[in-house]
Amino acid sequence: MKTISQKLGLLSMVALCIGLLAGCGGGEKQPASNQAKSSGVVEIKLSHSSPAVDDRLEAACQAFKKHVEEKTGGKVKVTTYPNSQLGGEREQLEGVQLGTIQMAALSSGPLPGIFPQIMVFDLPYLFASQKAAFEVLDGPTGQEIFDLMKAKTGIRGLVWGENGFRHFTNSVRTVTKPSDMQGLKIRTMENPAHMAIVKALGASPTPMAFNEVYSGLQQKTIDGQENPISLIVSMKFYETQKYLTLDDHVYNPYVLMINDKFYNDLSDDVKKVIQEASVIWRKVEREENNKQIKSGLDKLKAYGTEITELSPQQIQAFREATKSVYDTIGKKEVGDQLLNKVLKAVQEAESKK
Repeated sequence: MKTISQKLGLLSMVALCIGLLAGCGGGEKQPASNQAKSSGVVEIKLSHSSPAVDDRLEAACQAFKKHVEEKTGGKVKVTTYPNSQLGGEREQLEGVQLGTIQMAALSSGPLPGIFPQIMVFDLPYLFASQKAAFEVLDGPTGQEIFDLMKAKTGIRGLVWGENGFRHFTNSVRTVTKPSDMQGLKIRTMENPAHMAIVKALGASPTPMAFNEVYSGLQQKTIDGQENPISLIVSMKFYETQKYLTLDDHVYNPYVLMINDKFYNDLSDDVKKVIQEASVIWRKVEREENNKQIKSGLDKLKAYGTEITELSPQQIQAFREATKSVYDTIGKKEVGDQLLNKVLKAVQEAESKK
């Protein structure tokens, strides 16, 4: 027979074990949505790779934050992480897919690794105007691509923003025709379409993380790069590059994205606010981008950058030189059905007055 003291000791030991087991279970990381529910506040990390000041992305993200926090009465808190604070674009994309980062505003650059069809918008000289790009992206075709992306990756595209038309810069020579690109070492995103374009022009594509580009140009590891005007200026690439060719070889959108599971766990009223804020984000981002293009070109001229504007005939020569990308990337990676649908949508958008 056990004494009363022995029984009490045994009960104490059982209670201690239960407490330890509970402590171990409590140490497990909860999904973001469960943490939000338990704390009463939904926390959203919103990351991007552009500068923290004087840039369209952070301005748009701050507008998104303001609307969400005001309309939810503080029930949703948005914290922005600019300037690749949470890693490069590929790391941020992985974070959104895993749910460790709830939202991000990213270029299409890293997406082909998990969603090759996005490269339909990386085909050379696809759009002849900004207006046509908006028409296609904001219409049924752009939504269909978002739906495909969500089904394949678990990432929900909210709206398309604008990174802008991409242009070549280099520190070696003036570029007015495809043969001028011969032998140049050009930094590209880790994007097969962009690499194929540079290769088709006779240059050497060199994939490199965005936050490493300036030092690569400065140290002459690469001769040049290709980006929209806003990024060429905000990242100060012009300090290392004498020549800029305005060739509009790719119209590059941004994607404001959210982890789909996280989104689906939100209440309907919060989802509505997120959607409203996304439209505000798109409007602010595009408006600020246009301002940055204009002021950026003025700044480049004042700095002494040699800016070459190509004629329609000269651009046609570049278009002809890169036609092979429509086969290697368009048909093989995107697929004939989607490619033809996008080409038809572009043709219809371009024909509108």
